[in-house]
Amino acid sequence: MGCFSWIAQDTNEPIYITGYQKPGYEQHTYYMWDNKGNLWKEPDYEGYGMFGSKDYYVLLAEMNRVYGEDVTEDQKRNEGIAIEFGSNHDGIVFPNLTETSIWKWKNKQPVYHSNQGCYEGYEDDE
Repeated sequence: MGCFSWIAQDTNEPIYITGYQKPGYEQHTYYMWDNKGNLWKEPDYEGYGMFGSKDYYVLLAEMNRVYGEDVTEDQKRNEGIAIEFGSNHDGIVFPNLTETSIWKWKNKQPVYHSNQGCYEGYEDDE
């Protein structure tokens, strides 16, 4: 599983992976929201799509499909990835990703961070 990250929808700043942020940048707490007002708090983002105890792609799948008890988290995650990278997003609802704990959910797909949660000059500093 690779690392990935997005741009926070409230600040338009990257969701940095802990340890890969700009020098002097204090790691932020991030929040993931569903369309029912639930939120998951992540104070230490590790780059694998987990916010609190919830996987972004599992939540995406759950927000768009109804599942029986026999469906595994891995199956949901794979379906969430298929939804995210599918070509047709008509009728799809997306989780929101923010730095603030006060937010009103909007149906807007989060934008991926091109440096996958690392700041621009990270590789140059090594």
